[in-house]
Amino acid sequence: MRRIFTRASAALAAKILGVLALAAVCGGIAYGVGSLLLERSAYDAPASPVIGQPPPAGSATSGFGLPRSVHQPTRPAPAAGNRAKAGGVLLVDAAHRNAFWEPEIENFLALVSNRGYEVQFLGEFRDIEGGQRVALLEEKLRGAGSLLVILPRTEYTDAEATVVERFVARGGRLLLISDPTRPQNINTLAERFGLSFQPDYLYNLVENDRNHSHIYVRDFQPEELTAGLGTVALYTAGTIRTVGAPLAYADDNTQSSLAGNGSGLSPLAWGSSRNVLALADITFIIPPHNAFADNSRLLSNLADYLTAGVREYELADFPSFYAAGPSGGVDVLTGRPELLDTAATLRTGLAEHGINAAVRTAEDVSRDTVFIGLFEDALQVQPYLANAGIRVDDTLGAPFAGEVSLDGATLTLLDAGPGRHVLIVLADTPEGLSKAVRSLLNGGFRNNLVSDLAAINLSPAESE
Repeated sequence: MRRIFTRASAALAAKILGVLALAAVCGGIAYGVGSLLLERSAYDAPASPVIGQPPPAGSATSGFGLPRSVHQPTRPAPAAGNRAKAGGVLLVDAAHRNAFWEPEIENFLALVSNRGYEVQFLGEFRDIEGGQRVALLEEKLRGAGSLLVILPRTEYTDAEATVVERFVARGGRLLLISDPTRPQNINTLAERFGLSFQPDYLYNLVENDRNHSHIYVRDFQPEELTAGLGTVALYTAGTIRTVGAPLAYADDNTQSSLAGNGSGLSPLAWGSSRNVLALADITFIIPPHNAFADNSRLLSNLADYLTAGVREYELADFPSFYAAGPSGGVDVLTGRPELLDTAATLRTGLAEHGINAAVRTAEDVSRDTVFIGLFEDALQVQPYLANAGIRVDDTLGAPFAGEVSLDGATLTLLDAGPGRHVLIVLADTPEGLSKAVRSLLNGGFRNNLVSDLAAINLSPAESE
């Protein structure tokens, strides 16, 4: 009897174990399917970035610590067939220990490139001393139409901010981007334009994208920059204060981590002019978040904004005001045949900047032009001299220089008319003109600027 009970118990236990095993297998399958469905349907919020983490020892880096071996982005080139014209450059600040990785913004930069702009990086993410940064910034902005500054960790010096102010005053466009989750000193530049990025973050406990700090923005002011926008999703947005006009407001349920009040909080705003725009979130630019809601439309509008400005150029910007590439070109005219060798030198120098130049015998008023000649040839360019208030006879008379002896002197003058730039270089002798052209090509003429559009040198040899 005892043996029969034992056998029956064993059989029953085996059946129970079999049922439990089958249930475990089914449960595992159900869990796996459920996990897969959840994974396929869930939206991954952006991870909090680790700022300033040093790269692995011995690795080349891009941005502020991303090994280039992990991702070596190909920077976008101007779209084929587009004319790379003066001002057709977006300069991206990478000289202030900027707290972003280059791959994070390359999709946005492709939008800019597709509009015919060339993208250049200032400093190439190298650590540059302050005085060198000023000179580099000044040089690079001569040929730029717009400047993009993202999360600079190194402060902008007064000298650097002044260079940017001058750039904006002449029609250059400036886009400032910050983010409350990353270290930055962007206000050292932003404050020059009546902007202040606040040290807060925005959150919404009522409606959000799976996280209270992932907010929706739907209240836009009617501007070209906000055209076509219904809902924009920002994932680590902050507040901007401005003396200008806000472009977008968070709703009344959105709170500031500092102010608390949900009224009038703006993460997108104009600065003191329409040439300066501020945006207090970087994450919406980064894939895949750039494709959510109307984020792609906002990025397209931003690309339009950065490529639609009209720059005013000064003589110091030479040769940036001349078009480069196969579609551009400059006519070189001489006051007399014996100056053709100097014209050839100028033509070669312009070619080194990608500018096609051709020596012509007559002026085409529809084309950019350089005229080189002696003071005796001044009558040939009299209308341009008169526009600048310059007189050439026995002496050189100019409102910005008084009376100047022609002996050993040179004059370089830019006439910046609508859609056309005419550069005039005059000298006392052919030898002096040759030195003046070399000074023009090597940048030495900038030491002799007497106004925004003119340079006068009394000792040409000193500028070589």
